[in-house]
Amino acid sequence: MKFVGIDLAWGEKKHSGVAVIDAQGIVIGASAHVRTDDEICQFVGLGQGGGAVIAVDAPLIVRNRDKCRPVEKRLTEMFWPYDAGPYPANLDNPAFQEGGRIPRFVNVLEGKGFVQRIHAAKQEEQQTLIEVFPSPAQVVLFPGQNRRQHIHCTGLRYKPKQGRSWAEVHSQWEIYRARLRSLEYGNPPLKLSPEVKKQIGIDITEYEGTRYKQFDDLLDGIFCAYLAYYFWYWGSDRSWTLGDLEHGCVLLPRCHLPDCPLADSLT
Repeated sequence: MKFVGIDLAWGEKKHSGVAVIDAQGIVIGASAHVRTDDEICQFVGLGQGGGAVIAVDAPLIVRNRDKCRPVEKRLTEMFWPYDAGPYPANLDNPAFQEGGRIPRFVNVLEGKGFVQRIHAAKQEEQQTLIEVFPSPAQVVLFPGQNRRQHIHCTGLRYKPKQGRSWAEVHSQWEIYRARLRSLEYGNPPLKLSPEVKKQIGIDITEYEGTRYKQFDDLLDGIFCAYLAYYFWYWGSDRSWTLGDLEHGCVLLPRCHLPDCPLADSLT
């Protein structure tokens, strides 16, 4: 088994972030320099056979003509207070129309035997495709704690946007990197190969604009791969499925701590 994370660009002219974790929980490869479906599949070794769980950060099922999918409405209700709401996906966007970037990539994976599921089978051989969303997944996986109850962090502001200084973006990226490194003590634990450690061990303050984006995508690809590994390790025991396979669904880690405010919003 291997575990693949893909921060999929909505167009093939833009780079995607990808990473692969092996059966020992080691990130053996990561890149933010792949564009086409073939380049992505070749980098993560999908033509080599064997089982895999693939976690993709992109809307994989889009049926609505306009506005947002039901799952995005639910995500907004739950995670807007944490500054971790989604961007709406609809068929107005050519990326989701028949023959567009996203359905075409899904067809490629389905042609290789992958099946989109609402959750991964716990520690079984499989070819599973799941949709993930890194920002709320981080909110769940990295809770804080005070003397009376646990609380959840807000989403990281590592994406360059109008009104955000590069000092803020860089500092948030460094927090993201620290969180990935902290997963060495996670459950399941994550290890970084020497090459991947070198890739993310840069001084991010040296990069702005288009030169920065590769490192933004790189961390997202690694985190998506960890989510694939996490969902295989835990199965449905520690996962929340929002939405359905008819209109689109997103798989999130389930908070295992008591008195979780997010769990209350799911009831």
